[in-house]
Order: sequence, then C-alpha cells, then structure tokens
Amino acid sequence: MALQALRELIRGQAAAEEIESITSGRGLWLPPEAGGEVSELLSAPTPADMNSAVIELRNLMPGGDLFHTAVLGLLCGTLVENGADPGAAIDTTLELLVRQLDALAEHPDEATRAATHLTFPAAMTMLCRSKETRKRWRLRPEMMARLDELEDAGLVPFFLREVFTLHDDLDLLVLDQRNRRAYRFRLIGLRDRLYHCYALLQDALLRNCGPGYLDAEPLDEFNIRYARNDGLDLEERNAQHLSDHARFNFNYPGGLFMPGSAAVAELPTLGGTPFLLVEPRSIQFSWNPSNMYPVVHEALRASCELIREFDREETDTLLARCDLT
Repeated sequence: MALQALRELIRGQAAAEEIESITSGRGLWLPPEAGGEVSELLSAPTPADMNSAVIELRNLMPGGDLFHTAVLGLLCGTLVENGADPGAAIDTTLELLVRQLDALAEHPDEATRAATHLTFPAAMTMLCRSKETRKRWRLRPEMMARLDELEDAGLVPFFLREVFTLHDDLDLLVLDQRNRRAYRFRLIGLRDRLYHCYALLQDALLRNCGPGYLDAEPLDEFNIRYARNDGLDLEERNAQHLSDHARFNFNYPGGLFMPGSAAVAELPTLGGTPFLLVEPRSIQFSWNPSNMYPVVHEALRASCELIREFDREETDTLLARCDLT
C-alpha cells in the first residue's frame, strides 16, 4: 500500500483533537482517508499479510513527532495482538519507548502523556511475546534506571517495569540432601520475587518426581495455571483472593528458609548458578499470587522445566561443595 494519507498525517504535528481524543478515553482519532488505510492494514487476512503490514508501518517510524510515531507503534502492536510476528517491529518500537521515557523525564506535557497510552501497550504486547528481546533489553541498565525514576514519579505503570525485570532462561540448581538428588531447572518469564519461583518449582518437582515427593501435599491446579498464566480468562486473571502456600521447605545452607519475598539475586550460587535446597516442609508460609506476581499481560507465559537430573556422583559433589555431606 502507498499509505499516502497516513504518511502525510505522520509528517505533520499532532492536532489538539487527536491528543484530546486519547486523553479523554475516546480512543484513536484519524482523518477519514488515513483511517481507511489503517482499517485496510488491520484487516490483513493471514499472518504473512499482517507481517507485511507491520513492516509498512515500521518503515514510517520515526516519521514525525512523538505522538504520531506512537500512533504507528500502537498500530504495529495491534497487528501483533492479532497474530503478526513481534520481531517485525519490536526493536523499532522499543527505541520509540526510549524516546518516550526520555520525553516523560524531561517535559511530561499533555501530548507526551497521551503518547504513553499508545507506546506502552505496543511495547508490552511485543515484549510479552519475545523472550529473546526481553533478554537483550534486560541487559541495558540505563533502561532500568529510567523506569525506576519514572515509576517513583508516577509517570509509568508498574507493569511496564515488571516486564523488563523478568528472568528468562534462568538456570536453577535444586539440591535434595535427604534423598541425595540434584536437579537443574530452567525458568522462563520468572518474576523477580521468589514466591513465583516457588509456585513454578514445586509444580515441576512433583511432576518429575511423583506425588508425595518429600512428603509434599498435592498442588492446586488453578494456582499452577495462574503462576504459568496458562489459558486464563479475564475473571481468572483478576483472581484477587487466590492463595497459595509452600509444599516444600526452600532453603540455603545454614538457613531456616529462603524468604519468598526475596529477589533472585539474593539466592546463593554454585559456579555462578543460583541454587536452593529443598526438604520436607518445616515452616508454613503462604502468599497471595495476585499480589506477588499478578498477571501483567495475557500473552506472557511462565514456565519451569527440568533439564537435567544429576547422577549420584555428581550430586554428592554438589552437596559436598555446600558442606552437606
């Protein structure tokens, strides 16, 4: 498509009625000709057609002022929600997000704030579908510093920072001294608080080791689905009164238990890999999943899978390194 009307709109300055339409909650306003072009793009019938539409929109970015560029970002995000590949525009959208955050820090006027209503959802829908991009952007400390600053000032929502703090492809060693067993698990989409790890890990342990492992009681299936964000409907995603509790004692050498409120960085490490000791439950503690790891986007999936169980000799070596003979 030529997208002539949309191209002309993007090259101009955002009009007051465009900004007011967003800030008032009425939604995106477009002139009739540009609106027609957008409708045609958004009605692309196949994933391949959607990807082509995303690329056409991406190629117009940055293209104009911050608000109009954010319009393009939102349209790309809408196509991704409908089935387009997020990789087609994710880096361009995240560079736009950086511009947006800088503008919020320097001059958060009405136009800039209105643009956030467009940029933030687009970034979220793409990041929640692209683990590899999350891993790359998590290594940019300037992004985290800016998000911390703006969240403290009330200029960005909590869920935006949350998606930049996810742990993806995080390996975790789990040592069972009682049964002389040791495991390596891999976690994806893990929130940076150990309650989420515990919910995923105890499910993975019982799936792989069988019911009653380390005297553990059965798990609640809905709690597992919530921790994974697996096929939840809107009502289930908003399960404010949900409660879960530990089926094992999660610990570290010399400790009573590892608090679930701790961050992953607080775990001890073996050879650079974080680890936990697991044993029969000795202390009862519970948590509210919707408070500890609320669902931030319907597309974000979390998982914990066993990738290796060590043999007895390897296990004894690992336990000896922790002085657990």
